[in-house]
Amino acid sequence: MKFLDKLGLAIFSLLTLILAVLVCLTAFGWIDVSIISIALTNAISTSNGMYITIGISIVLILLAIKCLFFPSWERHAQKSDDEEGILLQNDNGKLLITKGTIKNLVNSTIDDFKNIEGADTEIQLDENNDVHVNIEINIQKETIIKDVSSKLQNKIKETVKKATDLEIKEINIKVNDVERVEQVPTKEEKNVADDSVETK
Repeated sequence: MKFLDKLGLAIFSLLTLILAVLVCLTAFGWIDVSIISIALTNAISTSNGMYITIGISIVLILLAIKCLFFPSWERHAQKSDDEEGILLQNDNGKLLITKGTIKNLVNSTIDDFKNIEGADTEIQLDENNDVHVNIEINIQKETIIKDVSSKLQNKIKETVKKATDLEIKEINIKVNDVERVEQVPTKEEKNVADDSVETK
């Protein structure tokens, strides 16, 4: 959010708060309406007070017009993963490969790795339209992190290249946690456990 948007929001929130408090105090009879009108009359009775009041009013009017009719450029610039992407063009036409498509390819590749429990993927495009992939993962205990990370990076690059013909500039992996795997007992272990219970 730009500075003017923040300033406008802060000023209007403050004015709304002041007005709400004044209305409540007047409704409860704790403040007389005539006191407010006298304060306003005194504020604009002098030439300096009048100029200050007019100046503040003009600034508030301009901020209101800006916030209502000229929304922040950042709001237009922020696009969803399904709108932002890389545009490829050939003799037959255009092809837009969105960040969402690349993200789905990356996630489907991650799903093929059994020792990765959970993943959070972010796709970024730089000014040269180079693809950067940031992944946060949880892995199973006793997994060799270096080997899995290297295999995952190579497999993602290969999958995205094969599907979209795009080269991934870099793949950054952050390991958040190591999760313990719940081992399912084999039939033999179950039989041994059952036999020990029966003998007792």
